[in-house]
Parts: sequence; C-alpha cells; structure tokens
Amino acid sequence: MFSRNGKDILNKKRLQRIARYVLPTVLAVVISYLLLKEIDLKKIPETLSRIPIKAVLIGFSCYCLLVLAKALRFRTLLGLDSSVHQIYPILALHTFWGNFLPMRTGDISYLYLMQRRQKVEATQGIASLMVASIIDLVLLIGLMVATATLLLPKLSGKLSWTVLYLTPLLIGTGLIGLIILACAAPNLCNNLVQRCVKPLLRLEKPSLTWIVNKIISILNEITAFRFNLRFLKVWGYSLLCLTIRFGFQCYLVAEMGVDIPLTEVLFALAFTNGFNLLPVQTVGNFGTTEFPFAWFLNYFGTSIESATVTGFSLHILILLYCLPLGVYGFFSKPKEQ
Repeated sequence: MFSRNGKDILNKKRLQRIARYVLPTVLAVVISYLLLKEIDLKKIPETLSRIPIKAVLIGFSCYCLLVLAKALRFRTLLGLDSSVHQIYPILALHTFWGNFLPMRTGDISYLYLMQRRQKVEATQGIASLMVASIIDLVLLIGLMVATATLLLPKLSGKLSWTVLYLTPLLIGTGLIGLIILACAAPNLCNNLVQRCVKPLLRLEKPSLTWIVNKIISILNEITAFRFNLRFLKVWGYSLLCLTIRFGFQCYLVAEMGVDIPLTEVLFALAFTNGFNLLPVQTVGNFGTTEFPFAWFLNYFGTSIESATVTGFSLHILILLYCLPLGVYGFFSKPKEQ
C-alpha cells in the first residue's frame, strides 16, 4: 500500500507529465487560431498549389542534404568512427521528432538513439547538443546582423541601433568568448564550476548530488574541445547546415509566387530559428514558428495575411518533408558493430 505522501508524489508527477504536453498543445491551438483568424484559410492550399512539383522535389532533396550535413556535424562533434550511413537514420528521426514534439523534447530521441546505436553516453550527447546550439546561435546572430545591414533603409527609425546591432553583437561576442574559454582554458572552467557546486554537494542529498555530477560530466565533455581540425570541421558543417536550410526555404518561398523580398524572408527565418533554439516549441511547432516569422515580415511592410499564409505554407512543407525521413529513421536497423 502507498502512503498518502507516496500517492501525492505520484499524482504530482502524473500532472507534470500531462502538463508537459497539454500546455504546449493548448498554446499551439491558441496562437494558431489568433493567426489563422486573420487570413482566408483557402489561401494556404492555393499558395502550396502554386509551387511546381519540380520545386517541391528540389526542396525535399535539399532537406535530405540538410540531414546529411547534420549527421556529418554530430559524427565529427562526437568523434565517432561509424560511417555517416549509420548516423544518418539517427539524425533523420531526431529531425522528425524535433519538428513535432514540444519544448525541445525531440532531443531525447537523439540522446536515446546515440546511446543505443552508437554507445554514446548521455552526458556526451547532451554536451554535443549544447555545443551545436551555441554554434548555431552565433551563426544566426551573424546572419541577422548582416541582413539587418542590407535592410537598414527599411529599419531606420523603427528599430534602434541597440536592438539592431549592439545587443546581437554583445550576445555573439559573449558566446564566442565562452567557446574560446572552454577550448583554451578548460582547467579554469572546471575549477570555477567545482567551486560553485561545492555548497550543493555539502548538502549530501543523493538526487542533487547526481544532478551536479552529471552537470560536471557535461562540462568536462564540452571543455574537451580544442582549436584543431576537428573544431574547424564542426564549424564548417554548421555553416553548411545553415546555408542549405535557409537556401532551400528561401527558394520555396520564391516559388510560392508571393511578393516578399528574399532579404526580408532571410532575416525573418534567422530570427525564427534563433527563437526556436529555446525550449518554447508547441506541438508541431505550430504558432511558435509562424508568429515570429509573420511578425517580422509585417514589420517590414508585408501584410499580416500574406506573411502568415507564407509562414504556414512553408511550415506545412517542412513537416511533409520530415515525415518520410522519420519513417526511414524509425525502421532503419543499425548494422552490427
């Protein structure tokens, strides 16, 4: 028999588990409703129907190349000896779940599959995701600053220099500084963390001690990187991922026949992707993808209807692209090591 406290704990965990999925679902419905009520729903299928089949297939091919670039990046990040053909299904399934599950819980599939198929420890997997996210954010900030420079005439008087340049540059510089510190002075980083966590370890609580030790292990994995050829390859693959992702998305928007300058589309895409590096996604990423994308395009002068229709049309295409890759990743069986 469970004690009353035991039942309360189980009920609390059950409620937390339910809330983890119910709240993002409700949020997705609310945000999507607020956006969709501003447009004629018929325009989404009309916009999608304008895209030539050839363009859809080119987009899918580029999406497959994007997953390949991701596989090469994480293979290099983790220092795996396995062929890219063994890593590709893992990233295909990770990309699928990342597009559908809320709050970045899709990353759990990456950790699980890397541990099961490639014998990668969970702490090493988490460290690789963190490093990849930091690199992505640095590149996205650089892209936003570059496109903001091109859009300066339209942004002049609307957004301050602090918002346009100073804040992104400070964040980017800070992130680069952390990368340099982690690679050049790993002992200093580890010592600082050890000093910070000592008070927590003195509490001698098993659960807290376990969490602290895991954090220390993750930091050890991150500080294992050095400025070498492997480091340059990771950045190169990250830049390749960025180029493919935004290249084919801008191409698809152009093929939709909408009257939106591609520079503005690129800026909106960069901001949206940077925003979604945070654990803010809803189920299917609906709403949290379209809202920042449509908001920025509307800020540049595009009508809210045109921006929202474009955002939903592009999002639907991406979800359709990741479906066959998810199926492939699920049924693909790893070869015996």
